[in-house]
Amino acid sequence: MKKNIFTIKLTVTLFLLVIMLPATELIAQQSNTFGMLNFNKAVNVSGKQRMLSQKIAKAYLYIVENPSDVKAKRDLLTSKIIFEKQNNILLQNSGYKLTKDRIAKVESLWKEYKKLIETTPNYDNAKKLIEINTDLLKSTNNVVSAIILESKGANSSNADVMDDDSYGEDDTELKKIINISGRQRMLSQRLALYYFANQPTLKDKNSEQMLKNVYNELDGAISMLLISNFNNNRIDEKLGVAMSKWDQIKSRKSDLFNQKIKQADMYRLSNELTKAFNDVTNLYEKVKL
Repeated sequence: MKKNIFTIKLTVTLFLLVIMLPATELIAQQSNTFGMLNFNKAVNVSGKQRMLSQKIAKAYLYIVENPSDVKAKRDLLTSKIIFEKQNNILLQNSGYKLTKDRIAKVESLWKEYKKLIETTPNYDNAKKLIEINTDLLKSTNNVVSAIILESKGANSSNADVMDDDSYGEDDTELKKIINISGRQRMLSQRLALYYFANQPTLKDKNSEQMLKNVYNELDGAISMLLISNFNNNRIDEKLGVAMSKWDQIKSRKSDLFNQKIKQADMYRLSNELTKAFNDVTNLYEKVKL
């Protein structure tokens, strides 16, 4: 009799474990973190991948014309290493199929990209980079979008969030502003990339318009940051630094479009502007709701 009771209890226990397993997996998948990272950090890191894709191409194009520039060579090497490491971190921490698939797509495109940038910089491969860099950029941007979507799913499954709709809305808006600010880092590098791509030795029919498009995108997004509800004194201060760096380029708009800025100056300014927007983005990442 006791044996039968034990058997029944064991059967019931196993049954409960089986039916609870899918729910446990669902909760794990909908955790309010991106693996070991919080979602703000994940949006920031994935956004950096966009920037690095452009910084790598920019450095390569610059070295073609300036083969003895040690800093540019170091930038190319370190950016390549960081890009690969961060892509692995994102892949290891994601629990969503959509995000993993998009990271895998980045990895696939990266293989061809990496082959080009590991060659001794030359005009033929520089032109190929100009042709394919946007594909890698779009793919990295798709990862950012997937992570933001993943964070929405995590928020909607969180009981505390369900009790306060405004929290979920604010959290989504915060991730949007982290994304916009992080995108400015990418545009800062992309501006220099197409400045170099617009030189006579590399220029094609699209180079000039691409340069203008990037300029307008970068300039247009600044106002969105300036009026953000998430701004505080520290963020306002760093935005002021970014604005001063941007004004150094904006005040020379005509020179920018007519190839009258020295290449070394353009290279330096793009890095300074990227750093300024990176400081802003890191502060947005740390905003507490």
